[in-house]
Amino acid sequence: MIRSMTGFGRSEYETPEVTISVEIRALNSKNLELNLRIPYNYRVWEEEVRAAVKPKLLRGKVDINLHIKHHGLAAASELNKEVITAYIQQLGEIAHATPAELLPIATRLPDALQSAETSPDEKQKKEVFGLVNAAIENLVNYQKTEGQAMATDLSNQIENIGQGLHDVDTKKGKRLEQVRSKLQENLKALAIDVDSNRFEQELIFYLEKLDINEEIVRLGQHLSYFREVMENDAIAKGKKLGFIAQEMGREINTIGSKANDAAMQKEIVRMKDALERIKEQLLNVL
Repeated sequence: MIRSMTGFGRSEYETPEVTISVEIRALNSKNLELNLRIPYNYRVWEEEVRAAVKPKLLRGKVDINLHIKHHGLAAASELNKEVITAYIQQLGEIAHATPAELLPIATRLPDALQSAETSPDEKQKKEVFGLVNAAIENLVNYQKTEGQAMATDLSNQIENIGQGLHDVDTKKGKRLEQVRSKLQENLKALAIDVDSNRFEQELIFYLEKLDINEEIVRLGQHLSYFREVMENDAIAKGKKLGFIAQEMGREINTIGSKANDAAMQKEIVRMKDALERIKEQLLNVL
């Protein structure tokens, strides 16, 4: 099954004391790019969050936001001295001011204030990672749903290329006969004597250059392999399908350069148009 790289997943846990939510947004990218926004006191879990996400998403630009909001007495705020000190030091490197002058600025920056009871514990860790896994599952389901629509379109475009290839295959013999007849007519118009044996040899050599049987066979094989990869159980298949699409493009271009026939060129244009649609879709396939 094909999965899209884009999607959104969210999960939430709420009690009278705290509300915890995890949001994951994914966009297309060649590789996996993880961006995490986690409250300062909970960053000790950052590597474990990354380890939980990587095997399930594999590719894409992924933004993960962990929100923790305390209620009641737990919401009482206190200064996060370590963070504020670091802010003052960094601000002092770019501004000529005393720490006292920089303090009001530092206290307004992210994580400068923290809830009085925000020290992470094992119970909260279990809740957070349960939410992370639930958000990932929601995201994956979203990607699968979107992937089904993409798979339908890709199958239609492969079918279009296959139909164009069939039409080219049926026209290729007639095209060679037309080339042979045209050359013979041109020689007759010149009214010169030609060695028939030599003419046949040169004609065979010329027609071999226009032969597209090998390209037709290879393109047919690429189409079959594309369908096979689409239907297999691999999670990430976008890159492989992209490589196959490149090979399909080579064969289509070679057939087009050898076609030397207006009717066949129309089919080539149709196949190229379908292939471009495939390439556009593959940019978003996991």
